[in-house]
Amino acid sequence: MTDRPAFEHRMDPMSEVFGSMKIQDAIYKRLEATAPWGFSYSGDVDPRIRFGLVVRGSALLKFKNQRRTISLSGGDLFISILSDEPFTLVDHPRSAIVDSSELRKFEVDGVIHFGGGGPLTTFVSGSFGMSTFGAPLISSILPRFLHLQLEQNRSHAVRSILDILATETAQPGIASSCLTNLYELLFFYAIRAYASSSAAPPKGWLAAMSDKQLRKSIEAMHSDLDRSWSVESLAREARMSRSAFALKFRTVLGQTPLEYITQWRMYKAGAMIRSNNTSFSEVASAVGYGSESSFSRVFKREMGAAPREYRRKCALLQSSPGE
Repeated sequence: MTDRPAFEHRMDPMSEVFGSMKIQDAIYKRLEATAPWGFSYSGDVDPRIRFGLVVRGSALLKFKNQRRTISLSGGDLFISILSDEPFTLVDHPRSAIVDSSELRKFEVDGVIHFGGGGPLTTFVSGSFGMSTFGAPLISSILPRFLHLQLEQNRSHAVRSILDILATETAQPGIASSCLTNLYELLFFYAIRAYASSSAAPPKGWLAAMSDKQLRKSIEAMHSDLDRSWSVESLAREARMSRSAFALKFRTVLGQTPLEYITQWRMYKAGAMIRSNNTSFSEVASAVGYGSESSFSRVFKREMGAAPREYRRKCALLQSSPGE
């Protein structure tokens, strides 16, 4: 295959990954908590993506399985990603704690007024579920918890979305569809801001996307999925030697370049199989396999079912409530 023209548009892998999410059952609350206050959250049976924005005031956040207590102040945002780990939020370590289910009795028009009448802390919180098919991918590439100290580290886009959320959730009766879109945008831009911050981990998918060399190779893979990639050709995209590229890729992502592209090819193939009646040979060709049999073998290994069985199972899942 000939080299790609320098001016050809490259796909943004982050936009592609998060654009493939299917948000479900988005909910939101605004909490006006006056000191002393405290509540615990026991976790979800079906893990969700959960947001907490401190509009004003301060709070202490503690997850059950973490020793560290996280201090939150006005403008801070925390996101719990598909985790069922319980947590508590309090204004002071000695404040009494109630179960979050008890807060419902204090809710009027989507706003919860709770606490002892002292200094005010205002939260905007929300959560949403995710399609069964998108959750494993998001879980594999993102940490379970993000904390953005947004006054020091946030993009203009994140700032704008947070300002709109803070304003709109103060108005009773805001359309839930509007908030779903805002939460989706907030999640996307918050992940971008986190990836470029000093808090981001040195390893994993976000770290690779923040590395100029690795990002070039990942962009190339996502932009030209059916190309017969080799470690050598991907190293050229990264402007690195083959050995240095292979070592860096595996160190940061925990898998080889060819394992990564195989994983992404099968995810894309799964999306094609679920969404339309494209023949399996066409799906195989679209993700770089000249043989349907070789594609089926790899697909079954990676996805746990042969393409035909996978399509049948997905059709059953998609016809069930909540999918």
